[in-house]
Amino acid sequence: MKTACIVLTLLILVAIMAVCVMVKFATDINVEEKKRDYLLNGNVFSLARSMGVITLNENHTYDNVERFPYVAAITRNTSNSWTFACFASVILTKWVVTAAHCRTRGATHRVLLYYDFATNRSQTYPILIWRLYETFNYTDRGKYDIAVAKLNVDYYPFNMRPSLFDNKPVQPVIQASVWRTVSTMHKKLFLTDDFANYDLKVAEDVKCFEAYGIPIDESHICVDLNDYDDCFVHEFGPIYSGDKVAGVLSEKPRDCDTKYAIFTNVSFYADWVLKSTHTTFYG
Repeated sequence: MKTACIVLTLLILVAIMAVCVMVKFATDINVEEKKRDYLLNGNVFSLARSMGVITLNENHTYDNVERFPYVAAITRNTSNSWTFACFASVILTKWVVTAAHCRTRGATHRVLLYYDFATNRSQTYPILIWRLYETFNYTDRGKYDIAVAKLNVDYYPFNMRPSLFDNKPVQPVIQASVWRTVSTMHKKLFLTDDFANYDLKVAEDVKCFEAYGIPIDESHICVDLNDYDDCFVHEFGPIYSGDKVAGVLSEKPRDCDTKYAIFTNVSFYADWVLKSTHTTFYG
C-alpha cells in the first residue's frame, strides 16, 4: 500500500512538471509573437490590434498611393484601445488639417497614413501640437470647426505628398476621398483597406440649414449626397478639388434620409492655417 502511494505521488509530480513545461513553452511562443508584431511595426497586420485597422483582403489596388496621396485618419486612445476618430488631409508636409471636434480632451491621438499599398505598409505618427480655431466651442455645432495638428516626423520615415490649399472659392463640383470604415456591435469604428472616390456637388446653403438647423455661411460647404445610395453615416473623408483640399467634415448625415453633409471650408481659413503653422506660403 505504501509503495502504491509513493508511485502515485511521483506520477502526480511528473504530471505537474509536464504542465508547467507546457505553460512556459506556450508563454515563450506568445512572447515571441508579440516581439514579432512589434518588430513588424509599419505593417498593416501588426497595427490591427493597436490601431483598430483591419484588412479585408490582400488584393490591394496598387494605384491607391497616387489616387489618395493625402488622406489621413486620426485615431484616439482613451481606454487602452485605439479606435478611429475622423479623417484629415496632409498639408505642408508635417501638418494635417481636420475638424476641431475631432480632438478629444484627455485622449492620446495619432495619425495613420496609408502611404504604400503596394507593399501593404502603413505608418502612424504621434501628434506633437494641436491648434484649434480660437473661437471654436465643442457645444456650438458646425461653427469654426477646423484644426491643424503637427506630426512628429523627425524620428519616423515620412514620404507623404501634401495636398494644396489656398483662399480661392471652392468649385461647384468636388471629389470626396473616402477611406472605408466598418461599425461593430459596440458602435466602434474600424478602418479597412478599401478606398473610394465620389464626385459631389455643392448644394444650396438652405438645404443644410433645413437638415441640421445650423446657419450656413461662406465658412461652410454644403454637399449634396442625393446621387448615391450609400448613407455615409459612418464614413467620409476630406473633399478635394483636384490636388486642393477643399473641406473637412463637420456634420455628417445622421441617417439614410439625410442626404446632405456640412464641411468646414478650408479655403476660408487658409490665412489662419498659415498663421497657425508659421508658414508664409500656400501649398
